[in-house]
Amino acid sequence: MKKQQNSKQKILNFASKEFAAYGFGGARVERIARQAGVNKAMIFYYYSSKQNLYRIIVKKSLLELIPKIQEAIAVSKSPEQFFENLPKVYIRYFSQKQEVIKMIGFELIQDPDNITSVIRDIFSNIPESPPELLKNKISLWYQKGLISEPDPFHLILNILPLCIFSILGTPLVEAILDIKIKNSLDFINKRIISISNLLKKGMLK
Repeated sequence: MKKQQNSKQKILNFASKEFAAYGFGGARVERIARQAGVNKAMIFYYYSSKQNLYRIIVKKSLLELIPKIQEAIAVSKSPEQFFENLPKVYIRYFSQKQEVIKMIGFELIQDPDNITSVIRDIFSNIPESPPELLKNKISLWYQKGLISEPDPFHLILNILPLCIFSILGTPLVEAILDIKIKNSLDFINKRIISISNLLKKGMLK
């Protein structure tokens, strides 16, 4: 049983690297099997298809992230706290799960339906999903005149790309400025503060 669990985890680990490097369409089960040191047939035995393997990896990662988002929204008693807490959750999580964010980014460009269907499926089965919690808070804060953006779509679109690009865009900015950034805890904390300040200055009334 332990050997089986080890093999399944090795497959997931190397599949994450493969999907992050090549996207879903370019990923090859043969390469995953070779890297994981297993027979190709074993991957299909455990996960039935490449599509299912991809969905399991994304779903597993998002199910780890969603409770953190729920907590960040729930404990935010003010929009100021919200604009501090949510970037903190996203950036800290994505910095530890860079392969997953690359997988998602790849599919958003190549085949958005492949990733959005997974996300919709996850949120549809979660009680008190983050979107519902967020809609209620945004509506209340806007009615009280605390924030300038009443639309949850635009509010999240102002937050999420900043956090994602902090991970995906670092090499680009390094090249532009001809510097090398160490992905350290200090750098992560500075990104959180910088994004939080930007959001607060731009979206608080």
